[in-house]
Amino acid sequence: MYGIVIGCLFFWFSLRGIDIHSVLESLRAVELMPAMLVLPAGVLFMLIKAWRWAVILGPVARVELPLLHSAVYMGTAANLSIAHSGELLRAMLIGRRSHIATTAVLASIGVERIFDFMVVVALFGVLLIIDPQLPEYVAVAGFIALLMVGAGLLTIVVLSVPSKVRYHLRLLVISLLPEKFLELNKNQLKRGLVGFSALSNPSIVVNVFLLSVLQWGCIVSAIWLCAYSAGYALTISMAISVWVLMVIGLTLPSSPAQLGTTQLAFTLGLSMALNETQIPFAASVVYTVCLNLPYMLIGMICWIKVGKIDRRIASKKRSAEIERRGKKVQQDSLTVPVEEKS
Repeated sequence: MYGIVIGCLFFWFSLRGIDIHSVLESLRAVELMPAMLVLPAGVLFMLIKAWRWAVILGPVARVELPLLHSAVYMGTAANLSIAHSGELLRAMLIGRRSHIATTAVLASIGVERIFDFMVVVALFGVLLIIDPQLPEYVAVAGFIALLMVGAGLLTIVVLSVPSKVRYHLRLLVISLLPEKFLELNKNQLKRGLVGFSALSNPSIVVNVFLLSVLQWGCIVSAIWLCAYSAGYALTISMAISVWVLMVIGLTLPSSPAQLGTTQLAFTLGLSMALNETQIPFAASVVYTVCLNLPYMLIGMICWIKVGKIDRRIASKKRSAEIERRGKKVQQDSLTVPVEEKS
């Protein structure tokens, strides 16, 4: 509900002062070829995202890339329907299929988020070098990303590194919570910490960071293609600005298909170079139609496919259980005459 309200508010802000007829004219003038290339850029993004997740999970367990790829699409589709629901969905799927603790998989997704914001900070630094006179809202978004990276790393350090402060905090928590609750969460915490194992390996950290840069470079390229299809050739700094605003905006609850958040990111990010807003708004519509909606469709197809596989596995288990029980009954029936004879 909050996401819909925020999305409507953002959508209204992005439409302020726009002539609807001009927007429709811009949409009718969209070039088809650049718009069609947005989807391949998005597909490549998802493939690299799954590859990066496999690297992060490497120290925990070896998980097949096709399974991670499907889970990434399903999680993204869920996020595009109900904000921030996809992380739990894909954690539960991978945990169940690969026999890994769900908390450990969730921790690996937390590592993903830290690297996402590290790339935001890195590209924000590039922005400052290219164009020191950034709009205030872009600078604020960059500093928010920096704070999130710091908070994420600090949380991992507090959870992983023994210290007197953490010890005293633990004692305080123990004194306030029921014993059964503490025992359950202690085990979950231990399992979850395994998901941070990738951060202790320098080579994995470097590889994950490079994959993160490559992954988000695909989205920056998709943003550039959307604007180009709407009739405007962006500079790199403008495309990065739109992307930074989009990433920070998506930390808030959002409406389905990220409507409103996407539109506001485009109109604000391109307003530093364009006095008109109909072209940025048209570009945001191209992004929604050519990227977000296909993600939702592919995610739904993956959901149906995974559901069929789960039902097949469950059917085989039931058949095996029935067969096992049948053999047991047969063995029991063979032993009865022997017992009676004795």
